[in-house]
This record gives sequence, C-alpha cells and structure tokens, in this order.
Amino acid sequence: MVHLPDRLKAAAAQRARRSRPVPAVLVGAAAAGLVLALCVAPTTATAATTTAATATAAAGDGARVAGLPPEIPAAATADEPALPRAEGWRFSEQFPRTSGTSRYDVGAFLWTDWLYDDMGRGDFTYASAQAAGNGADVFRAGIAGDATHTYWRVDWNTLIDSDVPVAAWAFDTDADTATGTASWPADAGVVSPGIETAMIVSSRGAWLVDAVTGARTDLTASGATVTVDEAARSFVVAVPRTVMPADDTWTVRLAAGVANASGDGFAPAPQAPDGSRVYNAAFRDRDDEQFLAGGWTDSSTRWNNGAQSAALRAGDVTDFAAELDWGRVAQQASTAEPAPTGYSTRWYVSSLDLGQGLDPQARLTYGPALRGPSFFGRVQPYTVYVPTGYDAGDPAPLTLLLHAGDRNHNGFGGTTQEDVYGPMCEDRGSICVTPLGRGNTTWYINEGELDVWEIWGDLARTYTLDPDRTVIGGWSMGAVGATRIATNHPDLFAATVIVSGAGYYDTQGRRDQAGDEDRMENLRNLVTFMDSGSRDVALNNTRRWDAAADAADVRYRANYYEDADHGQLGQWLGWSDAAEYVEQHPERVHSPAQVSFRWEPGDARPDLGITVDRAYWLTGLAVRDASARWSRVEATSHALARTSTEAVLTDQTQVIDGRNVQVRDQAWAPTGEQEPRNALDLSTENVAKLRVELDRAGLDPAAPAELSVTADGEVTIQLARDGATRVAHVSAGTHRLSPPDAPADVTAVVAGRAVRVTWTTAASDLPLDGYIVRDASGEVVCETRATTCRVAGDRDHESQEYTVTAVSILGLSEPALSSWAAVRP
Repeated sequence: MVHLPDRLKAAAAQRARRSRPVPAVLVGAAAAGLVLALCVAPTTATAATTTAATATAAAGDGARVAGLPPEIPAAATADEPALPRAEGWRFSEQFPRTSGTSRYDVGAFLWTDWLYDDMGRGDFTYASAQAAGNGADVFRAGIAGDATHTYWRVDWNTLIDSDVPVAAWAFDTDADTATGTASWPADAGVVSPGIETAMIVSSRGAWLVDAVTGARTDLTASGATVTVDEAARSFVVAVPRTVMPADDTWTVRLAAGVANASGDGFAPAPQAPDGSRVYNAAFRDRDDEQFLAGGWTDSSTRWNNGAQSAALRAGDVTDFAAELDWGRVAQQASTAEPAPTGYSTRWYVSSLDLGQGLDPQARLTYGPALRGPSFFGRVQPYTVYVPTGYDAGDPAPLTLLLHAGDRNHNGFGGTTQEDVYGPMCEDRGSICVTPLGRGNTTWYINEGELDVWEIWGDLARTYTLDPDRTVIGGWSMGAVGATRIATNHPDLFAATVIVSGAGYYDTQGRRDQAGDEDRMENLRNLVTFMDSGSRDVALNNTRRWDAAADAADVRYRANYYEDADHGQLGQWLGWSDAAEYVEQHPERVHSPAQVSFRWEPGDARPDLGITVDRAYWLTGLAVRDASARWSRVEATSHALARTSTEAVLTDQTQVIDGRNVQVRDQAWAPTGEQEPRNALDLSTENVAKLRVELDRAGLDPAAPAELSVTADGEVTIQLARDGATRVAHVSAGTHRLSPPDAPADVTAVVAGRAVRVTWTTAASDLPLDGYIVRDASGEVVCETRATTCRVAGDRDHESQEYTVTAVSILGLSEPALSSWAAVRP
C-alpha cells in the first residue's frame, strides 16, 4: 500500500476511478487550471551561485529594481511569481534561465530546454485534446543523487492530463559507444550509440530496460518511487542505487513523446505511424540549435527546433546528449548560471494565468487579422541578444525589437539576422530583446503588451541596464506595437523605430481609426525613425504618420526606399540607417520644457498593471468622459525653456544600402535664447484630474511662480513639490493661479523683552503652507501657520522692523513690512 499525503488524495482518488491498476506512483493534486503556487520552500544554494531566479526573489517591487525607469508601469516592476517546488525533489530549483544550457547547483545537474519546440520532425500534432497542442514539451530536466538513490526529473511545459506524456532516458554508462546498442526501446523510433540501459517514465510507473536484451524491470516494484506533481508539472523518479548503480561519467539522453495506452512506451504521432515517435529531444545545446536555421515556410525551424526536426526525420539523436559527472553530484558541486553573449532564448514566469498549452492554430500562418493570445503557459520564452562587449559593471542600453505578424520571438532570425542585430545591437553595445507577445497576431495589445513589460522587468533583474537609453522598435505588426507603447509611454524611451508598420491598435481591437496619427505629438521629446518602400503594403500608413509628425514639429526621419517591399524592410534593408539615427539622440529626456500628450480613454489595462496616465512631469491623468474619443494635455514650463526653436524639414534623395531613398528629416533649429520665467502654462481637454510635479517642471520654490490653466471643463489639479501636495479645482475657461498676496496689516508690538508680530491672512489661490517672519537683518525669526509670532530677546530699538512673507506651493508672496508700536512697562 502506498501512503499519499493529504494534498494528493483527491488526485489519487480521481486516478483510481479510471478503472485500471495503479503502480506505486505519487500523484500531486492540482486542478488542471491551477497555474501558480506563489509560496515555495527555499532552496539551498551556495553564495557563489547567484542565479536569475534568486535575483528575482530578492528584487521585490520595481522601486528596488535597478535599470528600470521609475515611471514604468507596474506590469514591469511586479515580483515574478515562483514556480511550485516539485514533490519528490529535495534538491535545487535554480535551473538555468537560458534554453539549451545546463549547470550544477549544490550537486544537482539542471537543464533547461526550449519551450514550444515539441513538433518532432517539424510537423507533429496531437490526437488528444488533453495535450492542448503541447503535451510532450520538455521544459526542464534535473538529475541528482544521495547515498541511497538517484533522482530523475522531467518538467513539462503543459501537463493538463498527466497520462499524455512519456519520457525515455537513455544511458551510456561506460563512455564507450562500441558497447550496448543504438536502438532506443519502447518504440521511440530513434537511435544513438552506446546505450546500455534506458528508463521509461510515465504517470503509470517507471521501467528500467536492458537495451541489449530488452529485459524490463518494474522500478516501482523494486523500491523506486515515481512522483507525478501536476501543480509543478513534473515527473520525479527516485531509483535505489542497488537497482541502478551510478558512478563515473555517463552520457545521458532524454526524449519525450505521447504515452501508449499502458504508459510504458511511445504512441505514434498522427503524422508518423512509422519511424520516429519522439516529439521533443532534450539536451540540444546552443551549438545544435542556432538562433534560427532555415526559413519561415513551416514550423520545423521557428522554435529553435531546426536541428531536432532534421535529426528526428532521420531518426538519429546522437548529437543530443549531456555528460553527467556523478563525482560532481557527490561533491555537491555548483557552477555559475550560464550567461552567454550573442543570441539566446530565455524564459520567465508570467503573472498571467491563461491556462496551459496553446491554441490549435497558434503555429499556423493566418495573415494579419487580430487574434487573442494563443500561447497560454505560465512560462514564456523570449530571444535576447547580448553584445560581445557587454560588461555587467557598465549599464547597457536596451533595444526592444517587436516581431512581425505570423512570427515569434525568433522573428528577426535567419540568413539576414546580422543586418538587423549587427547595427541595432552589436555595434551600439545594446542588449536587444524580442518577446513572443503571447502569439503571432496579438498586435501587442492586452496580454501581448503585458509580455513586453514583464520581459523588460526580467531583463532588468538579469542584466545591468541603463534606464535612460532604451529604444523601442519593431517591424510590421511589431512596428504598430512599438507605436502604441511609445506614444502611450513617451517618457520611457530615447527613440522609437517604426519599420514598415506605422499604425495603431487599441485595447478594444480597433485599428487605424481616424486621427490615430495625431498621437505623433506625444513623441515630441524623443526621436522617431520610420521607413517604407514603393512596394510596401504599409506605404500609405507611413505617409500619413509622417505628415502627422511633420505637423506636430517632432524630430523624426522617414525613409522611403525605391522598389522595396514589406519583407525586405523588415529583414535587412535600412536597419543600419535606423541605428545611426537613434544613436544621434542616445538618451531619453527627463524634464522637457514642453509636453503634449494625447490618449484614448479606456485604452489602458490597469488589471494587467498597464496604465496610460502620465507623461514626464504630468502624472495621475484621469479622464472626465470615458466615452469621448480623446483626452489631451499640453503644458509648457517657462522655467525650463532656454532656447527657442523651429522645426526644419529637409526632403532629399540619398543612396542607402544601394537604393535610392527619399529621406525626410525633421530637426529642431535654434532661433534664439529665452529668458527663463518661473511660470507654467497648462491646457486640458477631457481631463478630470492630473498632477503637476513642480520640481520636475523646474519651478523655483524660492521665487514666485504662476500657473495658467485653460480647461474645457472641470478639472482637479494636484500640485506636488518635495512630498507636499496642494489641490486646485478649476472650472471651464482660463485661470491664473498665483502665489499668495502679501499679508496685510503687519504690526510689531514690543512688551518688555518680547515682540509680538501680527498680520491678517494673505489672500491665496491655493492653501497656504504658512508664513516666514524675518527681522531687519533678514534673519528668519519665525515660521508659522498662524497669523501671529512672538519673538523673544532684546528688542529695545524702536526702529526694529519685521517682514512677513506668505508661502504656498507656488512660491512666496512679496514681503510685507511691519509698522512699529512700543509698549512701555
């Protein structure tokens, strides 16, 4: 009889109702829809092994994550959820965050595979709906040992029904490929040399197979334990060393597929009744799976699975293996988290609970139509490029490159990848990232946009980023996504690159509504690169947004390539010019003199941590009429204005990348110097509330300031400075908010050695912060909120005078001079 912990009884009872024998298997209880368990037991780790996962746990909220702009939405700063700790595994959970890499941590060998690469020959699908299109996708694998047992762990990306997958471990235990056999057991349909033994694992049990004779040992009947944890989505097998001794160095391979009816072998894929039945071969490293091999005609290469697809078509998995050093395991050895440069694929844990698996159409090419998220898993992949000169001691710029429709996070890969990543990433010393975006036609709205923010947060916890040198760009669908994110959050970026895809999608799924291009005014304080071509489907859109940029006097460059089509622009043409342009303006502006910000009411997703409510020193923006087309603010700080400028547009033909290109380049030309004034102009349209950060707007608190407000309706204005906030309620029309008037009727009365200074309340547009009283020498003798001040000391001089100054958040009043009255004893 097998003892089951309380939390496992429900799943065990459910499995018992399936009317078949159950071996000694522990089954973790979790409903199929349960995605995250936020509290897990800590894992022992050495001080020398600081990994991305431990950095995540230590990061806390975004205010403590270096490398993120403080203005970034909460979606990027939230703590990363912790994955559930696998039952039956008491070793490290610090798996590498880079796919195709491994490490030892406190004696456990830990491997991370690629996500969503479970397509076998490149075309495999699943017969069972319970597979959710992803039922044999190995996420991670772990191997460990103690004095009595060895432990073998497989984590699945999707585990809705634990009866779906089967895993086969193949072992070359003597480092001699001439011994053993090549054919894998259990109808796997693949070969590799030197196999002495193999282990088959499913939810039904585990079997040790003599690869030469085919003899099987039921491991659960021999003292082994199989733990199936549906919350952690893991299979863990603990095998007594008396049954399977382990020492020296083994060559280990791992393959996964769909389990047959008895769970002790592989069932065929619908596309392959004969030959290989393996959906996913683990231990392919980054040398095996280049960034992207081949083209985009099918799914056989898109998911870092080009080498896998070729090998499984040939039925030979020889190249995919791990060298397992049992000596390191016994010594509790640890190695560093892999930190490769160049191209790699990383993963993070999302806050989003969408279930498991993927939409059946997720990997198909179905054109540009908007679809919701199609990759549901709690763990999501992204591609990162780390320049070869990256130094963690020197903050690097970040470039967000959003892929086109019908592509994924590998969307800029292929034979022309260096034409993109060379100038944009390597040459600029910039870390570059391409999210999956939860699918290939989400258009980066809603869940697709959340993926961008969460990845940004993961990057900041992993790399040393310069928050002032972030560029966002994209191609086609990605350019539309970049336009959306940049225009809604202009204060986060130094530049944006819109390649063959100017346009806008709102969260309601409405694309290119009339006037959308007016959002270009939001980009006044960063630079924008756009391009298109004479044969580009995005040409008309680009022309329209170009005209809007011209009208808004923003700094931008628009390139129109002769005889260029959509694909050429996205894959290689013009990226060097885009990189050169953004490098002319390398840093974001923190406190511009002029801010224009237009947004669409209801176009935020606060439930996802995505807000649209700030621009530079204007924050806390709230709309009055949620059904209106626009809300808009415009503000000018005369305290920050030093130079007057005019926008100058040049329009000429150049030769770039061997083509004639119309180049429209608008820059600001200085027209003269301006005398700063301690004043601010503000206008609002359909705004109910906003906050003005006076310090960031450059207003001098030691001098009188004026605020001119023009509103189309009632608006509440919060004025903030040095932690203090004062509120003004303004009606429709134009209003001028000024510092207080000078106090009136100031008198100083002496009695003995004390002087009492009194005055009447100063008139003020805003609540008074108090009064400052100075003597004739200018020394402050009193600060008070009352209208009287008692000054002690020797005040015998009848000519002694005092000044009283009223103070509000907009500055100081003119000082009022006291009259003097002496009262003799």
